[in-house]
Amino acid sequence: MTAHIPTETDVYAGTGLPELGLRNYWYPALAAWRLRRRPKTVRLLGEEVVLFRDSGRIHALRDQCAHRGARLSQGRCLYPGTGTLTCPYHGWTYSGETGKCVAKLMEGPDTAIPAEAKVKSYAVREHRGVIWLFVGDMDAVPLEEDLPECLADTDEWHTISTWRTYRCNWRVLNDNLCYDLHAPFVHRNSPELVFQPVFPFASRIATAPLEDSKGLGYAARDGITEARYPGLGHFPPPRETFWRRLKPRGRGKEMDPETSQAVKRYGIRYRHMSLLPAVTLVGRPAGDYFMCRWVTPVDAETTLFYSLNAFRRRHALGTLLDRIGWALWQSWAHDWVFSDQDKRIVEGVRSNAEQLSRSDVGVVAWRKFMVENARRPAITGDEGAAGLRLETAAE
Repeated sequence: MTAHIPTETDVYAGTGLPELGLRNYWYPALAAWRLRRRPKTVRLLGEEVVLFRDSGRIHALRDQCAHRGARLSQGRCLYPGTGTLTCPYHGWTYSGETGKCVAKLMEGPDTAIPAEAKVKSYAVREHRGVIWLFVGDMDAVPLEEDLPECLADTDEWHTISTWRTYRCNWRVLNDNLCYDLHAPFVHRNSPELVFQPVFPFASRIATAPLEDSKGLGYAARDGITEARYPGLGHFPPPRETFWRRLKPRGRGKEMDPETSQAVKRYGIRYRHMSLLPAVTLVGRPAGDYFMCRWVTPVDAETTLFYSLNAFRRRHALGTLLDRIGWALWQSWAHDWVFSDQDKRIVEGVRSNAEQLSRSDVGVVAWRKFMVENARRPAITGDEGAAGLRLETAAE
């Protein structure tokens, strides 16, 4: 008799979250300084896109010639000022604005060009030193509609951005950024926290929709900073606590409506928030800083992790000091070492089984919110009527 070997399954299959990410949103794709004279390929949500500049303007097309499938990224802008990109194989030349073929150079100027001779074009914007792409099945919404205030308002905030590539599916990294109580354990001895009091753990996590209905806010209550476990001993271990002498500076604190400057001055109610499509904001009770962590799906096994540090503008000297402080300390302590503690674990996560527990309240709520509130193209006319007929038949 043959033993039954259970087949591995994907725990995300039952959540409704697509393997290649939520379409119909803007995503950070590339640092703007990396796109120079030559076209460059990026991969987002499983689609290969060629970016190119012409007369200072950025264009984005599918990186595959409609003729014989050559990579347009190997071509060049042969006619500067026209906003076109020419395929390196037979000279088919495409409009960066519409994706339509406007010339077949090897077939002469009188050659008729059919309407189907075109490639997909993408909405693209340069903002905050980052190139943003809209990969979707509908017309692009304004970029500002998908940006949190700290990224949209260039007068009130200034930013510094970094990026890293994770060898994992976007859903795993997205879950890691929710409020799931891993920070008090994984990051307790990171450079920026090692001399600080331990983050509260064993908290009760609550979630609530944000006022604009674009995400969730997290709050943790009744946490503890130490405990004794029968048969094991004390946590944190005594060897990890003797150097923790400094007073907390806002790390891990929740927004207090009575005392928090963020609440009283700016109306910011949550220190930790998740926003669609896959964005996490972690701020300070003062309301003057946010870490904006943007998860960009590349393909089924690769994710781009964009970290945009947003500082509320002060005077010119204050802005300079923010940038110096980031360069000398935060870029290493947080954007590299702190994040690398997550990266090492997240890249090793296997998504074939899970047992969700009390610490996963935020994860479960965010998964559900994303599926229920993700942007979708409007269904109209015959397409909508067909859907209605199918629903009626199913009843």
